[in-house]
Amino acid sequence: MSVVREEFGPTLPELLAPRMRRLPGAARVVVGALALAVVVALAWLALRPAPGQAGIVVRGPIAFNLITTEGVQRVAPRNGELLRLLATAAGPQTFTVRRLAIPQYHGDVTAELTFMASGLIDDMQAHVPGFVLRSEGRARINTSPGYQIVYQVQIGTHTGYGRRILLVPDPGIEAHPRVAADIDLRAARSPAIPNVDAIGNNGVLKTPLRSFRFGTARP
Repeated sequence: MSVVREEFGPTLPELLAPRMRRLPGAARVVVGALALAVVVALAWLALRPAPGQAGIVVRGPIAFNLITTEGVQRVAPRNGELLRLLATAAGPQTFTVRRLAIPQYHGDVTAELTFMASGLIDDMQAHVPGFVLRSEGRARINTSPGYQIVYQVQIGTHTGYGRRILLVPDPGIEAHPRVAADIDLRAARSPAIPNVDAIGNNGVLKTPLRSFRFGTARP
């Protein structure tokens, strides 16, 4: 039975099915292959980065991928970093990713991340110029859960804002992950980033953060 209302007439598969059955076997194979090629091409067009965007894939020691926009460039990672992105058009902005080991734990991984964040905050207060904790709490990027630290920072002579997210794969993929992606965004205050709530939600670092996914393939 068709799910299309009668007044809209038969569906395309209903129209083509009798004709397909009348074709020789070899012809049906060719038509099927062409249809599959069209589907693959449409999927590629839908998932490829838009003009001005570029995909980045990091394969190890943790695999992840993301998309950058025009004005954001990939630069050499510093000690311990897997990825460093830099933007300077609207004031200094950086996006870094590190690998963070998670100790043995039981129960919810975000509870363990909450405990780990406490130690990271103490470390940042001791070593990050101008660090002021503004908020913290659970976070989610796409299907990946995590815990975030939102803070104020001094970037050169500028007041800036930061957002550090400890992110783990979707629990449906890995029940008790032992490794997290330690993502840290920092941006000098600007019209695009006027306050701490804008970091990662506005400006050129928004796309890399929101497109972040574990693994090497886009969905």
